[in-house]
Amino acid sequence: MGEKVPHAILNSWRRCQATGLDPDKLDFADPVELDLDNELVRMAQPVIEHYRPVLSDTKAVLLLLDEQARLLLRCEGDAQLARAYDRAKAIPGVCYSEELLGTTAGGTALLARRPVRVAGSEHHAQRLYPFTATGVPILDPLTGQVRGLVTISCRNEHEHPAMGRLAREIARAIEQRFLERSAARERTLFEAYLRTGDVPRLRPPEETGPLLRELNGADRLLLEEKAAELIAYGKRAAVEVVLSHGRVATLRSLPRTEPVGVVGVVAQVRIEGGPWRELADASGPPEPALLERPSRLLPAAVNTGNRPVPAAVNTTNRPAPAAMNAPVPAVSPGHEPKPHSGTDPWLFLFGEPEVGRIAATARKRLRLMYEAMTEIGQTLDVVRTAEELAEVALPEFADMVTVDLHDYVVSGQEPCPENMELRRAAVKGMQQETLSVAAEEPVHYLASSAQARCLSEEQASRWPDPRDPGTGTPWAVDLAPAAGFPAGAAVPLLAHGRVLGVATFLRATPSGSFDDDELWLAEELASRTALCMDNARRFSREHAMVLALRRSMTPWDVPESRAVEVAHRCVPALTGTRGDWHDVIPLSGARVALVVGDVAGRDLHTAGAMARLRTTVGNFATLDMPPEDILGYLDDLVRSLDRGKSGEAEGERTDRTHDRATGTTCAYAVYDPTSQRCAIASAGHPAPAVVQPDGSVEFLDLPVGPPLGRGGAVFETAEVDLREGSSLVLYTRGLIGESEGRKRRLRQALAGPGRTAEQTCAAVLDAVPSAHLSDEFTLLVARTSATPADHVACWDVSPDPAMVAQVRAEVDRLLAAWGMEELGFSAELVFSELVTNAIRYGREPIKARLLLDNSLICEVSDAGETSPRPRRAADTDEGGRGLYLVAQLAERWGTRYTRRGKVIWAELSLTDRDRLIGS
Repeated sequence: MGEKVPHAILNSWRRCQATGLDPDKLDFADPVELDLDNELVRMAQPVIEHYRPVLSDTKAVLLLLDEQARLLLRCEGDAQLARAYDRAKAIPGVCYSEELLGTTAGGTALLARRPVRVAGSEHHAQRLYPFTATGVPILDPLTGQVRGLVTISCRNEHEHPAMGRLAREIARAIEQRFLERSAARERTLFEAYLRTGDVPRLRPPEETGPLLRELNGADRLLLEEKAAELIAYGKRAAVEVVLSHGRVATLRSLPRTEPVGVVGVVAQVRIEGGPWRELADASGPPEPALLERPSRLLPAAVNTGNRPVPAAVNTTNRPAPAAMNAPVPAVSPGHEPKPHSGTDPWLFLFGEPEVGRIAATARKRLRLMYEAMTEIGQTLDVVRTAEELAEVALPEFADMVTVDLHDYVVSGQEPCPENMELRRAAVKGMQQETLSVAAEEPVHYLASSAQARCLSEEQASRWPDPRDPGTGTPWAVDLAPAAGFPAGAAVPLLAHGRVLGVATFLRATPSGSFDDDELWLAEELASRTALCMDNARRFSREHAMVLALRRSMTPWDVPESRAVEVAHRCVPALTGTRGDWHDVIPLSGARVALVVGDVAGRDLHTAGAMARLRTTVGNFATLDMPPEDILGYLDDLVRSLDRGKSGEAEGERTDRTHDRATGTTCAYAVYDPTSQRCAIASAGHPAPAVVQPDGSVEFLDLPVGPPLGRGGAVFETAEVDLREGSSLVLYTRGLIGESEGRKRRLRQALAGPGRTAEQTCAAVLDAVPSAHLSDEFTLLVARTSATPADHVACWDVSPDPAMVAQVRAEVDRLLAAWGMEELGFSAELVFSELVTNAIRYGREPIKARLLLDNSLICEVSDAGETSPRPRRAADTDEGGRGLYLVAQLAERWGTRYTRRGKVIWAELSLTDRDRLIGS
């Protein structure tokens, strides 16, 4: 049930439990006498009368509460319903506050400053269980203060979904009347200014100096902002404003006073010592729209009623600009103020001090929100995002900012009990040394601290609370009053219903407590930051998953081979990851296959496609297929994978390009150390480079086929000679991109004689500007070796069974020369069976070859295309046991096809590994 109850009600329940309210004993307190002719009632009565016909058709009652949740007005359309609410003591003067009645639509909505619906047993007081109510706060459109609340209430069985909407409409209509009343008062003050002559005006004899109409929009907005600040100051003052092109404007403020105090302030301007000018700088009166612009620029509260308007004070708790104490320019003779009835063409801005003060504050907050939109979330790094929040809030909004995150957010994981510890991600501001917990250290808050309540209730908390002057600074581990921050606010970092951590904003001045608007602004900053952090966390988690999957599929330990000396590097990009892979596959006949591929895409599907392709290449390679055939099979595989991805049910989207492997590139090379030749085929892959033994570099000109998955492709294999000591360099597109300059840098990095494969890889990485990498890349360097001539023996075999004994004798002699007599019996038996099988079932020419590499390799080739198959012979069979014996004696054996037939081979393990030639 807890998941279905709104957070506002859950938090209210917690507050009620914390204060010890007993649901069975809660009841309305005795009504108090109220002024029912106050401003809220005057603003609300016309609206309520307008909606009375609507209420008469419902079984609901409208309650108007003041800012302390006390009932002012009640409106119902049914007499029986009125008697029921009288019996429930819902009469003017009773209080619906949460402190007295617990969870109610009125009291809870006032504390939450947002609409709240409370139904039945969601009330804390049992006597309210039969009722359902929706409370909507009435906010002053200019100051944002809560002026009262509208509640639509009914019995549970009579609730209608439109009641909540009706309450919102009535509250918005009352707010609109507050706004209209403020505009009317401002216009009255302006007209009073026009009727009087107590403001000095300078009428220049002739037009001199720059004109206001020559100013660009940025200069005009700057002047208006400074003028609003002068109006907020509420006294005679002047300030110089530096405009574009080195020009300087002087603004002055002239207060208009009445017996009740300062009721208005005039702001005038002149540019570079010229005359005081009007806003439009025209011969006639300015356009009314320009004169009314202050109403748009100053969306804040104005003084109402007949109370005096006090002189403005500096509400930022910072020293006022020195320019405000500058002397006001004197009035020139002959230009004394005169009464007039028209508009004043030298007026720049006019307003009330309180309005200007609030407007200046609002403008600063808007600027702060703009900076947050542009500065927070520039990277996909959680810690950096936390630091960006602190940097935006300092120093205008707070003097110190700390951001504490759960461990799972920082590590980019999913939440679990093991990683819910808080850790300080960022701390910035003044007096950082007073905090006991630094960045990257774990932090623990007491259950009574504002941060702990903020995390548990998922709601912002502040101290001291302006609504309760008795609240002090909550004691926390490192935020005690001794730290020098008596005022602060703790705001939860919420994203997608999950708490990521808590941000704490601290102020060093006791009078700098956070008001309602500032608390809302802190919540907005935290909300944006939390979304950016959650995006960064998800990216880090997926990126780590992809990298882990790639690492598990990448051959970090290349197989031992005497044909090539191999070194490789896999360099991830700064952001994202692709499906680059490489492989080194030992083949029969001491040969080795070198593979480098690149799957298009940057997500988990790409890594999965890379794994399937790498496994398939390995399986095809064991069949000793030619490079062009392997690429052809890979092309068919990629197309079948994409068909499987796009074959969805009818009506679903079929263009799922993010899952497709089409566009994969691959280079497949086979090096034979006995002939020192390399066969290479390419499917849309960058051309390999060859570093000759003398250090010269050549990019091979190969026939390049289309990328895999396009279909209908015919791949070609090219053969190149690689001298011993040459290096074959395979790489993916990310290393060179599309830039010829990067390809030239690669050539320069590869050039150099006598390098090992590892040295070549290091030289390439040193030459790559890692800061400019937009894509990952894979580098594979294979330095070639040649099989010594005395380690290879070949014989031509005639189709005569007598040749079997001759081959056995040659093998025995050669093994004795190599000092491997202990392998003589096995090798003679293997050659006997393979030669006999070729003579009996194969076609001429027949050849036999013996190689000494990491194993003893026995090969017999013929021109036939039929592949022998081992079978289990019966006890009475005279033959059929030859290949069975070969499989038992050899470490591995198989068949590979060539353009001239086939080769049957078997590898015998060397009994003494230390006797490797060249070791």
